[in-house]
Amino acid sequence: MEKLNIAQMRGRIINDPTILETATGKKLLKFRFMYYTPQATDKDGSHANFIEAVLWEKLAEKYARHLHKGLEVLVVGIFYQNRWEDETGKRQSQFRFACETMAITDIHFVSQDTPLEAA
Repeated sequence: MEKLNIAQMRGRIINDPTILETATGKKLLKFRFMYYTPQATDKDGSHANFIEAVLWEKLAEKYARHLHKGLEVLVVGIFYQNRWEDETGKRQSQFRFACETMAITDIHFVSQDTPLEAA
């Protein structure tokens, strides 16, 4: 049942990714991702959508050197809502996309490092 919300999207990375380490030592790579939908998303008729994407552990390490702003990628994963209280006690939330796998689809991509292998 928990795998019913898997999504696949193609789009572009809109900022240089950041690699972080959690308090428990897990590595994560996060970046903002832009993708398009068939329906307009605002009154001006834009079809662009933006979401923070997160890669964990081995996937984060694998792609950390290769991803950069402007790169076209295909991501497969799940949407989830992160909830917390800020320093004033106000409830906050943000939707994110947890990537389970991804592929670089940009035809202009040239790796400066070793070739990417299947995760």
